[in-house]
Amino acid sequence: MRIKWEVLHEAKALQSIITAAANLFSRYNAKVGAIRSWDVLNQNGVEITSMDDDFLVIIDSMCNLDLLFYASAHTGNNELSAAAITHATTLLLNHLRPEEGLKGTCKLYDGMPYSTTHVINFSPKTGTTKERRTAQGYSPTSTWARGQAWSILGYAQTFMWTGDAKFLDAACGLAAYFFDRLEKSPDCVERRSSSRPGGRNIGRYVPLWDFDAPIEDMSNPLRDSSAGVIAANGMLVLAQALAGRGRHKSSAKFLNAAVTIIKDTLDFSLAPEKARLVELGSSQEGYEVQDVHGGKRFDAILKNATANHNSADYQRYWDHGLVYGDYYLIEFGNRLLRMGLA
Repeated sequence: MRIKWEVLHEAKALQSIITAAANLFSRYNAKVGAIRSWDVLNQNGVEITSMDDDFLVIIDSMCNLDLLFYASAHTGNNELSAAAITHATTLLLNHLRPEEGLKGTCKLYDGMPYSTTHVINFSPKTGTTKERRTAQGYSPTSTWARGQAWSILGYAQTFMWTGDAKFLDAACGLAAYFFDRLEKSPDCVERRSSSRPGGRNIGRYVPLWDFDAPIEDMSNPLRDSSAGVIAANGMLVLAQALAGRGRHKSSAKFLNAAVTIIKDTLDFSLAPEKARLVELGSSQEGYEVQDVHGGKRFDAILKNATANHNSADYQRYWDHGLVYGDYYLIEFGNRLLRMGLA
């Protein structure tokens, strides 16, 4: 809708954005200082269902704030942007975990690195934290890779809207931790590729699905390629933000990290199966999709994604294609074009 509005100036597209933002804002609770993410969380041994006593907020929600900022800028409704800022601040204080022992050791950033909690259940009446959980990651204390990626992109975008240095610090620290965990992953994440120049190793920068989960199969560690490309988008936004503040050396670090992740993801996870569009006959309008090689089909651009591998969840999906990965891979290319880098 945003593209339809900005390129084609379709009024209905802008109205759809405004309506969506209003619906999101309706879930804001001033006592908690956040927007409710989920109404319920049902897993084996977990049943959180009360709208009166529970208030679930996930780290993924940081990427929803862009909608509120955009609608606020186009309507003048400052309540939307104020709620977004408060939400980002609440999650900064509650979902982000300072990694004190790594401060000053990460390649991308000398400041505080942060890992993340996936889900926090607040009291909607008092605003206090009731419990910390995960829904799609390994454990409440682990770092689910895609949640960490959502936080990088969300805080980077929030800084671009607000110019508030605390959000820039958060985004840099989150990205630094993500990249540090990639570089320190066990050697089993790499494999030699005979099809690449020099038979070099690939896979180092395609993240494990959860950075702290035990690796069940050392010959084929479970990954989440979508987490990598989402994080790379956040790092690209950070590169732009830092360049705008004259911090060109830091900007280059995040840009190089983002490109490194994307290159490795394409080498490791790009689906070899191909499809083509074929125009229908003269009696019909439109196109149909055909496999280039009959019987060889994969309905995504990237492989190796994991939607949910939490052992308590009733619906677990892993090692597949995922729309987040494909969308943000294309978005990465579009960001490079908008930045004049491609």
